[in-house]
Amino acid sequence: MKKIWIIIMAAAVFACQPKPQESFTINGSISGLENGKVYLQDRVDGLMVNMDSAEVQNGNFSFSGEIKHPEIFYLNIDGVASRLALFVENTDIEVDIDAENPSQYQVSGSKSHEIFTGLDDVVQPFDERLRFDQEEIRKAVEENNELLADQLRERYEETERLRKQAILDYVNQYSDQPAAVFIAIRQLSHGLDHEELQEILDIFDTKLAGSRYYDDLAGRVTDLERVAIGEPAIDFTLPDPDGNEISLSDYRGKYVLLSFWASWCPYCRVENPNLVKAYNEIDSKGFEIIGVSLDRNHDAWVKGIEEDELNWPQVSDLEGWRSGPASEYVVRSIPQNVLIGPDGTIVARNLKYNELVELIPRLLQSV
Repeated sequence: MKKIWIIIMAAAVFACQPKPQESFTINGSISGLENGKVYLQDRVDGLMVNMDSAEVQNGNFSFSGEIKHPEIFYLNIDGVASRLALFVENTDIEVDIDAENPSQYQVSGSKSHEIFTGLDDVVQPFDERLRFDQEEIRKAVEENNELLADQLRERYEETERLRKQAILDYVNQYSDQPAAVFIAIRQLSHGLDHEELQEILDIFDTKLAGSRYYDDLAGRVTDLERVAIGEPAIDFTLPDPDGNEISLSDYRGKYVLLSFWASWCPYCRVENPNLVKAYNEIDSKGFEIIGVSLDRNHDAWVKGIEEDELNWPQVSDLEGWRSGPASEYVVRSIPQNVLIGPDGTIVARNLKYNELVELIPRLLQSV
């Protein structure tokens, strides 16, 4: 009789549990803005796409809808300088915004958003150290103090390693949450091969299969297998700044480093001096760099080339994140690079300055 009572009690408790909400509402209030329009946007291939819009009336606006899995969207408000990221799930979400200080907006009602923003406290001390070292590296390079620059680069790389481990520890706490997969894609997937990326994917509960970010990460693993080390490089032809067509296959017989970058990418601009230094130190008879830009503006692209003194072939289709070669080589963040051997096979990915100046001369000696 006691066992039956326990079963009845368990059933009663289960019956009292609220059903998950099947739709969301976003209720926003904006101080300092009485009227206007707000757009709910999604990022698709690096471009913002309007998904819905609402009128701001007396400082208030509202959206409603349904979403299968939590996803990140953006609020773009007429008259407000910043676009605001918002992790949406099927709950009632409140957003409080100060039009004069939009970066300090407050969100309540979304667990996914809490996970998303909770990462800030984890990475902030590392990011402050990285920014400081970036500036110090720049100064050391300008002063031709290469010994100090190399020491700072080593310290920078160690800080990056510690930052990555802290993020890994964080996402492990939320391995059943799409927001954590989003964080992993944004923060951990840069420069990894398919085996390393599979290790990241393995962190997460397979019940997330079918959600946008889990499927994206799984797809990247599959795509990276096509351009793994030892696989044949994928040829392409693109114009240089003057409109002359350049093909990867034009450089068959040399070691070629594909350098994916963009003039608008601050991390690329910090890395470019290291690449210039490596290029000047390596025998150019058997080695070449091809810069593949993810710019969309021709003049900005050319200005970046000139400012950073990138004296190697440069190509771009000016399609931004829709760049053909970037898609083929599964480049989802920049800077990245891919080293291709004289026989047209992929030799390495994402080599740092020290690795380049050590590896390329050794490879050239063996040719």
